[in-house]
Amino acid sequence: MTRLAASAPDVTAAWHTAVADLAALPLGEPPGPAAPIAGLPAYQEIFGRDTMTASWQAMLAGPTMLADSLRLAAAHLGRRVDNWRDEEPGKPLHQGRHGPLSVLGDNPFDAYYGDWSTGPDFLIFLAQYFAWTGDLDLVRELMPAARRVLTWIERYGDPDRDGFLEYASRSRAGLRNQGWKDSDSAVVDHAGRLVDTPLATSELQAYWYAALRHAAVLFAATGHPRASLGLLTRAAALRRRFQRAYWMPDEGCYAMALGPDKRQVRSVNSNDGQLLACGIVPARLAPTVARRLFAPDMFSGWGVRTLSSAHPAYNPFSYHRGSVWPVEAGTIGLGLARYGCRGELHRLAEATFSAAALFDGHRLPEVFGGLPRTGDHPYPGVYPDACSPQAWSASAPIALVQALLTLRPAASAGMVLVDPHLPPWLSQLRLEGVRLGRHTFDLAVRRRRGGRTSIGTRGDAVRVVRAPTRQALTARRHR
Repeated sequence: MTRLAASAPDVTAAWHTAVADLAALPLGEPPGPAAPIAGLPAYQEIFGRDTMTASWQAMLAGPTMLADSLRLAAAHLGRRVDNWRDEEPGKPLHQGRHGPLSVLGDNPFDAYYGDWSTGPDFLIFLAQYFAWTGDLDLVRELMPAARRVLTWIERYGDPDRDGFLEYASRSRAGLRNQGWKDSDSAVVDHAGRLVDTPLATSELQAYWYAALRHAAVLFAATGHPRASLGLLTRAAALRRRFQRAYWMPDEGCYAMALGPDKRQVRSVNSNDGQLLACGIVPARLAPTVARRLFAPDMFSGWGVRTLSSAHPAYNPFSYHRGSVWPVEAGTIGLGLARYGCRGELHRLAEATFSAAALFDGHRLPEVFGGLPRTGDHPYPGVYPDACSPQAWSASAPIALVQALLTLRPAASAGMVLVDPHLPPWLSQLRLEGVRLGRHTFDLAVRRRRGGRTSIGTRGDAVRVVRAPTRQALTARRHR
């Protein structure tokens, strides 16, 4: 595992706790024994999207978890159409519970497939694993599974063929909502009313866009350039469709979803941070989207709320209608770094590490309250049933460190691209033993007077190149 030392004690403590928790949460199930369970005490099981997301966000700490999480997901793809379990051929498993109600068949969660994000995530994270490791053997091993996932999305992911992924449960005991916000009350319209399914939530379209682009890398790497080009063409078309259908210029952000009537669900929410991470937002609009995420109704001071505090359905102690999720901080941070939104990234990182300091051992829980960070509210509030430790909350501090460095791996080229910009409260950051392919390297970053940063590296086998992202260069012209 990569070791970290930082000038800010809360950053160091949160990193050490995160690494220790992830090491203590392995499922231990073949063929991916190092894949983590989702969290304690409620989710001691295979949990497709959580397991893979935590492993991806933690790649700066080491690659083993993601390799095993991908193998585990590939071993549990759907094989038939089963309405009780919301299963279809090639669809990745969402949950595999072993509790008494599941074992007795009272619910379908012994092997439940009702989630739309795990499939695109598998494609994204397999390509991300390749970027970090250059491990073409594992890519070739898992390409049959990747093809099956692609086939599932193409055959079942867009039932009405309108060009967007939309979900609706077929199981009488299944999940109503099957995007990342999967509580029954997560998707509400501008008046606070629940929106019927089928739903095409915004983050699912972003995942699909990123999945098409990442799958193109996989096909190119395994000798299929024509298929790769076709996927890139489809991704570009999806991006154009998405912009037309979801953008809300009067709000400066994107609709939460398209409802059954194909109209926008105009609720301001945190999904836009995941759109930034996936790269579906045009660079010229990224500064606008970032500013909207950090307006007072969305940014609590401890993190980005899942739903605007100005919304009629806002509840700071709900599961997905105003609470703050650390896992989103990790993903949003990577999205802000992609577009060079440094001010917002620094605010988010400070908020997350400060929140971690409020909890025992700097351990971020699954979710916490969305109360504003003011003199009257010096604490965000505890969500009573939150898991702690939670794998994808543990991975968030690791992802935020990667975001502060704007670190992008390119193992096949023996190279890492970085563009670090440290905030005033973090003057030094040192990483030792970062894995890239078969090699390791050390990276030290120091904030100089005026905010400039210097970089020191050790490890001749890896080239560390300072370069901003293409999106950041474009976005800079629109600030």
